[in-house]
Amino acid sequence: MQDTDKINLNFTKLVNKTKEIPQLEVKQVKNCKYLKYGSDNLYPQYLFDLYNNSSQMNAIITTMKNYIIGNGIVSNYKKIVNRKYETFDNFIEKIVLDYLIFGGFAFQVIRNGNGDIAELYWLDFRKIRINEEEDTIYFNKTWDNNRVQPIVYERYVNNSRQPNSVFYYKGRITRNQYPCPLYISAITSIEISTQIAEYHLNNLLNGFSPSVIINFNNGSNLSEEVMDEIEQDVYDKFCGSQNASKILLSFNDNTEHSTTFDRLSDDGLVDKYNTLQTTVEKDIFTAFRINKLLLGDSSENTGFNKQAYLESFALYNKTVIQPIQSEIEQIINDVLGEGALHFNEFVLNWTQTEEEDNSKVIE
Repeated sequence: MQDTDKINLNFTKLVNKTKEIPQLEVKQVKNCKYLKYGSDNLYPQYLFDLYNNSSQMNAIITTMKNYIIGNGIVSNYKKIVNRKYETFDNFIEKIVLDYLIFGGFAFQVIRNGNGDIAELYWLDFRKIRINEEEDTIYFNKTWDNNRVQPIVYERYVNNSRQPNSVFYYKGRITRNQYPCPLYISAITSIEISTQIAEYHLNNLLNGFSPSVIINFNNGSNLSEEVMDEIEQDVYDKFCGSQNASKILLSFNDNTEHSTTFDRLSDDGLVDKYNTLQTTVEKDIFTAFRINKLLLGDSSENTGFNKQAYLESFALYNKTVIQPIQSEIEQIINDVLGEGALHFNEFVLNWTQTEEEDNSKVIE
């Protein structure tokens, strides 16, 4: 670079960013015995990451799981289900959580020499794949590593003597070999909710600094190579994943050689994000068919209303929780025998003093 080209300032190019939301695609790949679960075969991992990264999704699913488990499980099945001393209650809790995250679940069934079920092992649904005929299960801890071969199991069949098989349940709302989660219509909104939180975090880390324009006067004669080099220098020094603001450099063709810095006025992005957050939140709660009140959150800021909660829960319990309970009970009882699983209804033990109003227990 020539001396006349030496400049210590830089600019960032404005680039339109797009994010491709993974889709629930089922793909048959040549010379592959199992069906790909998503275009990259990692769709269930994507759903699990959403669950971990979205506070709203995590809170809703945790609440739903508690409602489904209710006030305990009633079972005539043995308390310990495998040689790892896993309890039946813990086994069922993992199944319920997988059902809520993925729309399905899987577990390993091991029989003894008499053909009776001897052990049950919950299987991480992220690691499960199935073939087109839906009679063979493939389990792999690292689907992103093609060099690791999956373990192959027969799919569980009732009243058979299979010594080692996998029970696979894909729910009732899918039309493919893989399940469809309850909240699939709100996946984009869940993605947005995580990005909003990240934006506010980065804005906070950067002191809510507005964007800056660096005018590089008499710089339009620089070569594109030099401009790119300057740009990279500024990126390395000032930008990164923790920078919610942007630096814009302009190379101007004029006779002045000074460099000027102009701050952009606040364009109301924070307010726009807050408005977007309200819309996104509504979409997420609608997809899960749950009222915020059932998570202990009163949107009207009027305090926690006992009567409103009871009415909301009665409707939600009837239309969402009980159908899921019945579905899982039927599946487990078909495998383990009648009476193996029954969920006690979720009940809150309300405590109230004489000073408290009959309808409001928390203000």
